[in-house]
Amino acid sequence: LLHGTAVGGSGRVYVGDRTNNRIQVFAEDGSFIEEWPDIRDPVGVWVDKNESVWVVSADLNHIVRYSRDGVFQYRFGSRIGRGWEGWEGALDRPHQIDVDEEGALYIASYDGGWVNKLVPKPGADRINLIGSALLLTE
Repeated sequence: LLHGTAVGGSGRVYVGDRTNNRIQVFAEDGSFIEEWPDIRDPVGVWVDKNESVWVVSADLNHIVRYSRDGVFQYRFGSRIGRGWEGWEGALDRPHQIDVDEEGALYIASYDGGWVNKLVPKPGADRINLIGSALLLTE
């Protein structure tokens, strides 16, 4: 079940396959490069300007960072289960993410019709923040 795609600066195409709990990586021409197995329910994929690959796991309520080669680097989020609406900052089946110019992260929920806005704390370790979108040019 194809559920999220993103393109990296190297031309790699990252495809979230939520039914098979994996990310598949393809070249620009569509040829298969590799598979990242055991990634739970990857519904969204985001590549930032640093070529970090961020994966949204709806089942685990996590946002996970991988290197461009599929090496796990970092994750955040909560595994709160159902019925915890109203918990500030809690994630409940996140599906898509976006980042604005100031570095605020927006996380869209599947069930609630709402969006979380997370603003970095002053002095936050920038290495663990989702960077701006990677913009591809010709």
